[in-house]
Amino acid sequence: MLLPHNMLDWVPEGHAVRVVIGTAEQLVTRDLAARLVPPAPKGSAAGPARYDPVMLLTVWIYAYLRGVLSTRAVEDRCRYDATFRVACGRLVPDHTTFSRFRKHLLAQDGLAEELFYRVLHVCACAGLGRLAVVAGDGVKIAASASKEASRTEAGLRKLAAQVVAGARKAATADEAGKVVLPGTDLLLGAETVPPRPDPRSRAGRVLACLEDLQAEREAAEAAARQQGQAYLQALAAGTAAAGCPPAAVAVAAQQIRLEQAIAAQQAALEQHAARVTAGAGSRAGRRPRPVEDAPAVRKARARLAHLHKQAAADAAAQEAAGQAAEGKPRQPARNVTDPDSRLMPVRGGGFIQGYNCQDAASDDRLMLGGYACQDTGDALQAGRLARAAEKGAAVVAAAHAAHAADPAMLARCHSRLCLLPEQARTGPGHDAAACHAAMTSGIGVLVEDAGYHSEANLTAPGPDRLIADGKTRDLAGRQPASGPPPDGATPLQANAHRLATPEGRAAYKRRAPDVEGLHASLKDQGGLRRFSLRGLDNATSEFLFAGLACNLRLLAAIS
Repeated sequence: MLLPHNMLDWVPEGHAVRVVIGTAEQLVTRDLAARLVPPAPKGSAAGPARYDPVMLLTVWIYAYLRGVLSTRAVEDRCRYDATFRVACGRLVPDHTTFSRFRKHLLAQDGLAEELFYRVLHVCACAGLGRLAVVAGDGVKIAASASKEASRTEAGLRKLAAQVVAGARKAATADEAGKVVLPGTDLLLGAETVPPRPDPRSRAGRVLACLEDLQAEREAAEAAARQQGQAYLQALAAGTAAAGCPPAAVAVAAQQIRLEQAIAAQQAALEQHAARVTAGAGSRAGRRPRPVEDAPAVRKARARLAHLHKQAAADAAAQEAAGQAAEGKPRQPARNVTDPDSRLMPVRGGGFIQGYNCQDAASDDRLMLGGYACQDTGDALQAGRLARAAEKGAAVVAAAHAAHAADPAMLARCHSRLCLLPEQARTGPGHDAAACHAAMTSGIGVLVEDAGYHSEANLTAPGPDRLIADGKTRDLAGRQPASGPPPDGATPLQANAHRLATPEGRAAYKRRAPDVEGLHASLKDQGGLRRFSLRGLDNATSEFLFAGLACNLRLLAAIS
């Protein structure tokens, strides 16, 4: 009774906290531990001693595994939850310590990604990671910001004017002996250039949003000018494609068409006059109408007048609405709280202020890699997602390659990963080593939903891809096919043929349980419905850290 007790006796063998502790001790080297140490706090927050960074990392990994993301909740669990007390060694850091450590951990460039791939290697060494089918998809996760804090460029300038007014009022109050509020140094339009505000202040975020919107607008205007100039040159040369011209040069294009119609009518008049002068007589034909009475000229002139009138009305409407009404859809906007976040459409309707997180999962739901982006759709992310999947698959393949030298480990790993019936898996005609290598040496096929469907994504370099070209219920109702695609088929036709074959259908059916099951685990079990830190880089780091914990949950399930 008087001897110190072993805290690991509080939890059974194979418990998730034991797996987390063992993994953290295994992957944290001396150099990595040095990077985990946050800078010492100053002032009243400084203390006589500091907590072990490996212990803090262990607690945070276990917290994300259990879905406890609040720093105050983690502190409370370290007091009363036996598993958390095992993870922290009965020490109880306060919530500010946990908050400071997580902020330092996720803000380090590449640190969360390095931890993710080290844990992925540990999981693969334990026998996880079936790569025959790899599924990729995106999931929308809310940012630590409200969508009501989004402003258009006009709204941001109005908010900046309010900040300037507050700064002037604070300066007047300072002359009367009062304290000037921090973060009110945004003086837009001042004669003298003031120092840039602190990017963490409200003024700094407003300025960052304004600069981002202005840069985006200038880039769009430059692209529109370049496209319009190319169209006008093609129109003048007579090689322009049929259809409506770019909106930015609609008036100029119609002016060129009017001039071409006038020139064509004038040329017809001159040709007729030349025939009459040459004595053609009645053979000269009917004299063309005057230039102003020609139907083509009248039609082109009327169209030009209509475009001028429409442009004037649009300019007046924009000026009356202040260039863009706040809250109006399809207007470029930035969030003052988190300028990197975007307004994302979600399934079922509606929008959230957040990020589009892309990830890839193996056939046993092991997360192979991921990142956060600002695109509302998935089509432009196919190439980057494929590279992330290949990087994670290379880590898994390297870990499984070591199993070939250990027959016992190879047998256990093959027994867990092989999907054949037990009788066929253990039969004399089945080559376990070849089967294991086929499942773990590289990505067999990368399956994605219709959001990634395009010819460019199907023909891009990288792993073999199978991308849906319609909804799942539409794919199931198609006529079955067999064999290779017909000769001369385009990439889109070959992909559609593969989706109708039994092999293609079986591979695509694995997409939803693999990657969407991973998303459900991240959100429901991991609690990652809203990021804790702001900024695109911090969102990517936290997404990978949550995926790291999700992979350890799978490792604990087979331990």
